[in-house]
Amino acid sequence: MIRSAVIADAHTITALWNDLIRETAVTFTTELKVCGDVEAIIMDPERSVLICEQEGVFVGFALFGAFRGGPGYVHTVEHSIYLVPAAQGKGLGRALMDALVSAAMTLGHHAMIGAISGGNANAVAFHEKCGFKQAGHLPEVGRKNGVWHDLILMHLILETPTDTSERKG
Repeated sequence: MIRSAVIADAHTITALWNDLIRETAVTFTTELKVCGDVEAIIMDPERSVLICEQEGVFVGFALFGAFRGGPGYVHTVEHSIYLVPAAQGKGLGRALMDALVSAAMTLGHHAMIGAISGGNANAVAFHEKCGFKQAGHLPEVGRKNGVWHDLILMHLILETPTDTSERKG
């Protein structure tokens, strides 16, 4: 089941996110998340945070937020999808992606960006299956645990309403 996150989900989201920060290079950050910051993300009307559950048990989350600052980028969002290892390869990531795309279109966004670790071939293949195209490959721009990592940028142009008037951002 996919649903919108609520404040009560902040602890489980924070725990999974921090596991991935500590144990993997799927995110280049080394700064652990704080539950209060995740609560603020959940409450931000310009973002979307979704929860994936199987039989009532949390198995992952997805979110999007601003790609870059400034009004010229207001219609573009960057997303992330994180699943516990046991939930991967079961179509749940695709369900989360479909729900994220729908939420982004509802909010009038025009483009969605995925910034993927160059060593994460599964994520690249997943994004390609979801219709994303590679837009850039930046060699050795991320560093984590003493290792340089490439960053692959993938993008998807969304079907959006014809009124994409400029907004302040």
